[in-house]
Amino acid sequence: MIEVSVGLSADNLVRDLNCSGHAGFAIKGTDIVCAAFTLMLRTFVRTCESYPETVFKVVSDAEGDFKLQFDEVPRTEFFRGVCWYFLRGLDDLSRDFPGQVNISYQET
Repeated sequence: MIEVSVGLSADNLVRDLNCSGHAGFAIKGTDIVCAAFTLMLRTFVRTCESYPETVFKVVSDAEGDFKLQFDEVPRTEFFRGVCWYFLRGLDDLSRDFPGQVNISYQET
């Protein structure tokens, strides 16, 4: 199972992200749940990288383990939109595949 822990600011912006595990939906390399999650995560990170006001550090980037922390959460409409899109995608994936993706949210 993919376990995702999302630390949120009071206004629901991503402050930190911890992801671990594998979906186990299919054989490695053919797992559509892992592929969907990886695509969403990579797109979120690369979109944040492309925006100069977004400063974060990747604490861990090993296979099956990813941790990210924002130094300061940007309060821009751009970042709000990126967070909303990413969190909506995570919620949809966990609803569609509840046995493969588990998400928890904490206000930090």
